[in-house]
Amino acid sequence: MVGTEDAKYSNKEKKDVQKGVIFIRMFATAVLVVALCGACMTAGQVAVKAEPQKISQSIKAAAEVDNNHPPIEPGFSCVDCHEIKVDAETTATQNWLYAETPGKEANEGVMPEELLLQHVRRVIGGIKMESKTFVLGTSMNNRPLTTTAEFTLDPEKMILYGFHEKGTEKLNHIKTNPYVSLNYHKEFESFDVFLCCQILGTAVLIDGTGPEYERIIIDLLPYEDGARVPESATPQQREEHLKKFRRGIKKGFYISKIAIDRLTMINIDFVKNGYRRVQRWERKR
Repeated sequence: MVGTEDAKYSNKEKKDVQKGVIFIRMFATAVLVVALCGACMTAGQVAVKAEPQKISQSIKAAAEVDNNHPPIEPGFSCVDCHEIKVDAETTATQNWLYAETPGKEANEGVMPEELLLQHVRRVIGGIKMESKTFVLGTSMNNRPLTTTAEFTLDPEKMILYGFHEKGTEKLNHIKTNPYVSLNYHKEFESFDVFLCCQILGTAVLIDGTGPEYERIIIDLLPYEDGARVPESATPQQREEHLKKFRRGIKKGFYISKIAIDRLTMINIDFVKNGYRRVQRWERKR
């Protein structure tokens, strides 16, 4: 009897020991998984770049980092934390605009604003078929992009309007960052004949549901050629054809509305009339 009970007890004890071993293995596995997850999370935290701390202090474009500057995370630049100020006394453009230069005293040869605007309207102004092709610069996540696009100028409001197919990269940039740069220039011939227009502006996108969308198309943008109205169409048929075309493009195109904040025109012809070759217009706030 004793031997039998001992055998039964031994079998039960063996089962308990086996259960204990399984539990210990499971517990050890769980601890290992938690430890590994913790290590992965820690590694992930190290790998993720911290957001830059915004600093209210402005710096000049020519500023250099000194020994007292806090450590800079890889991939960050000055513009991530600071507002960059252009030094009006040292930049080449400012010198061309206002400083003393050969043949000109300081502030001499600056064109009156209304006269400059006349030149602007003559070069890039007008509506409909007088639209011009610009190089458009946009930026997102510190990655610039340049494309070409047609724009027409409302010369009274100094606003550019463009017409763009939805789903393009430049439109994604504008949705994220409305500050844009544009450039229009004639093909370079020589240093005696050149003309270009550099623009900084703020853009908004208008979709087909906006109340001003159709007004802009009808009054400003050269959409009629795209409608391909038959030459034999009567005035009424032409209008119906254009209305149908406008309804169609509302679904697939955005209008960009770019308020010109600053426009710099470089024109060698200005010199012939006693003005500086570089002239600038800025929107009054």
